[in-house]
Amino acid sequence: MHYARLFLPAVALALLATLTPAAGALSLSTTATGLKDPTVLTFRPGNPNPVVAQRNGVVAAVVKGKVRKLADLTDRVGQSGAERGLLGLAYSPGYKENGFVFVAYTDVAGDTQIVRFKKGRNDHFLKGTATVLWSIRQPYANHNGGQLAFGPDGFLYVGMGDGGAGGDPGNRAQNPYTLLGKVLRVDVNGGTPFAIPSSNPFPDATAGAPSVWAMGVRNPHFSFDTRTGSLWLVDSSQGGNQEVDWVPNPAPVLPNFGWSAFDGTAKYKPQPTPGTLITPVTTYGSAFGCAPVAGNVYRGKTIRKLRSMYVFGDACSGRIFSILRKDPKLVDTGLKVPRLTAIGQDEAGELWLISQKGALSRLIP
Repeated sequence: MHYARLFLPAVALALLATLTPAAGALSLSTTATGLKDPTVLTFRPGNPNPVVAQRNGVVAAVVKGKVRKLADLTDRVGQSGAERGLLGLAYSPGYKENGFVFVAYTDVAGDTQIVRFKKGRNDHFLKGTATVLWSIRQPYANHNGGQLAFGPDGFLYVGMGDGGAGGDPGNRAQNPYTLLGKVLRVDVNGGTPFAIPSSNPFPDATAGAPSVWAMGVRNPHFSFDTRTGSLWLVDSSQGGNQEVDWVPNPAPVLPNFGWSAFDGTAKYKPQPTPGTLITPVTTYGSAFGCAPVAGNVYRGKTIRKLRSMYVFGDACSGRIFSILRKDPKLVDTGLKVPRLTAIGQDEAGELWLISQKGALSRLIP
């Protein structure tokens, strides 16, 4: 199989981010407080109320400021280690019809479980319908990944970290036969429990694991632009090159984000990088933060200056940034959310943010 390198416009190849002050600071409208150690912020199709996953295994909807429990998976979820717990949650685009909701969590042994549930009354999870899609052994307690998202093709994308420790000691991210250090893609509407899309790089398993769609990630989190279908991905750095990446729609064959041959734009562990090497839109250092939090391309109507900009944050600094793909300069929105953990987008294209301290807010002018 022949692979190419993806060349981005020169303007997008900044080695380190530069910062542009915002024209005017934005604000937050707090909707709820008291959520406990949230990890995911998402929305059900056709429903404007945010849904929050908590690290301990509880899933709750926030309705008119009140927290309503949808699922209690605490008997399944293991939290030993700061990066373990309930880490992923995604509703099927056809949720109204099929009732499918997917979660990713680490179990009591520390291994990743990706499980599908069906909804019951009032959108509660029916625990008896649990179907395991993957059970993936984790060699260390960190870099568990867990991001779940549906792409514009209707397939489920799964972000898996490199398995942890430091420096990818097992060189898993550049090994196409392991699921660690990858973005996986499967068709959950076909097969039992899923089917492999024929356009995946290794559908016949001769040169890699069939579910692998992209490789070379350390601990990825991502979202899809609701208008263009392109993918934005952030990846935490080993040594201060926090990474912001973009993949067009349609995507090239086997996107490779470079880890651990590269750490951001810096060479790290010289080795081949099969597939289509993705060069970061930008990277940033400790002056801006130390752990990027994935956001979304703003497609709402209330904040004109953010339209078409990718909005994301950093968990360490709490700062919220925006950036255009063709312009590598980070724009400081003027906001800080201490201990930021997640950013979500409702069906109107508006953005919501949640802090590890438990405050859920909507971004407003």
